[in-house]
Amino acid sequence: MSSDLKVIRVHKKGLLRKFVQFPYDLYRGSKYWVPPLMMEEMKSLIPEKNPSLNLSDFDYWLVYRHGKIVGRVAAYINRKDNQIRGRGAVRFGMIDFIDDASVCEILLKEVEQWAHGKDLNLVEGPLGPGHFDRNCILVEGFDELPTAISSYNYPYYKKHIENYGYVKEVDYLEHRIKISKEPDPRVEKISSYVLKKKGLSLWSARSKKELIARGEEFFELINEAYSGLHDFAPLSDEEIDYLIGHFFSFIETKYVKIVVDEKGDIVAAGVAMESVSKALQRSGGKLLPFGWLKIFLAMRSNDVLDLCLVAVANKFRGAGLNSILMHEMHKTACENGLKWAETNGELETNAQVLTMWDGYDYRTHKRRRVYSKALK
Repeated sequence: MSSDLKVIRVHKKGLLRKFVQFPYDLYRGSKYWVPPLMMEEMKSLIPEKNPSLNLSDFDYWLVYRHGKIVGRVAAYINRKDNQIRGRGAVRFGMIDFIDDASVCEILLKEVEQWAHGKDLNLVEGPLGPGHFDRNCILVEGFDELPTAISSYNYPYYKKHIENYGYVKEVDYLEHRIKISKEPDPRVEKISSYVLKKKGLSLWSARSKKELIARGEEFFELINEAYSGLHDFAPLSDEEIDYLIGHFFSFIETKYVKIVVDEKGDIVAAGVAMESVSKALQRSGGKLLPFGWLKIFLAMRSNDVLDLCLVAVANKFRGAGLNSILMHEMHKTACENGLKWAETNGELETNAQVLTMWDGYDYRTHKRRRVYSKALK
């Protein structure tokens, strides 16, 4: 390990700003990195703003060489997830570094020492404190633009992380789907038949306020449908309140598709949004002074739909509701002149979701990885 590297624990607000700023400097000029909104990144690192941190132990570090930042990393202990899965794991996340094996090593070594100090014996990541945080290392698809809620990294990350002894824990796949000019009328007939047979119907929010009013019910469905998935721990009441305000604030109601039963209870839901990836690139991740205008102008030429999530109640799994939700999304995308759809990460072992794209013109074009390493 290089002796000219210095690790600094991030314990002051000024250092926190530098922690957030580093990837903006590292990826300046990249055609594929999508800068998140800087103010949202700052909020995600503060417990008063991010309730997931109140359920975790956490710490952040920067690595300097000759006074210049060359790497950063965060560490989290999701206590609820450890309890559910019966193990003692530390998560590393928000890892970024220059193309230097020594920098990668010192970052991960700092997390490992932190884990040892808390008597834990496993490190995995990249993962955030909560399920909906950015995670994974991109290992395939480096010449593809990510969705706004996904991430991008340089190809050398994989090499340096694996050389330091980390191995694949699980992969996520992402797809690009061509939106046909008209939805398949046969699917329309099948969808109508399935809904009628099951006593179900489609529900649409007439306003964002009406959608937010059902936010708690929506995320209770997420808790049920995502139970047992890798790294998912049930959302707390505080996390649900946060996500209702945060998640639904930028989602257009027309891209929220909901199926209800005879009582009017939500049994399936799908959420998408028009892609803001290119718009965020134009804004540089800032809304002020003119970032909001650059986003607005860039959105006028967008032709991509980002598919955020889909969830189906356990008692209706295998009933075809996933396909019904995607069919409804397809119709809305056509009405709005969109030509492509991008999925976010789907577990390579989740056959029920992966087979949802059978019958569509698509290609799998990204692979993301969560790594792990057992500590002695």
